[in-house]
Amino acid sequence: MSSKRKEQTVGRPEPEFKFTIVTVIWIVIGFISSWINMIIILDSMEIWSYLSIIFTTIIPGVIIGLKDRYWGYGYMVGFAIAGIPFLIIVDLFIGGYVFATTLFIFIIVMLIFWLGWRSIGAIKQVEG
Repeated sequence: MSSKRKEQTVGRPEPEFKFTIVTVIWIVIGFISSWINMIIILDSMEIWSYLSIIFTTIIPGVIIGLKDRYWGYGYMVGFAIAGIPFLIIVDLFIGGYVFATTLFIFIIVMLIFWLGWRSIGAIKQVEG
């Protein structure tokens, strides 16, 4: 008796890392939006402006990442990288805060989605 069992993975298979021109475009967009956000923080110096980093990082990063995960990562990396020249040129505290906060958020989001999606992709459904 031979029984064929079909195995199907849950979710999409994990693609290899691809660094395309679109990822570079999202890095530049993240850099520009971060710079604008830091100028708003510098001008207003209110608590809501510091909290705006969380919303301008996570929400666009996840929305962009729904289309292509690496684009979302590119946006967040561009957002974080903008803090380095800002801390050297304009203000040490704001640039360092943006860099550290965005890097921390990026690591958390990457761990959640990378590990989550990889583990979902590893689950196999067996039809018998």
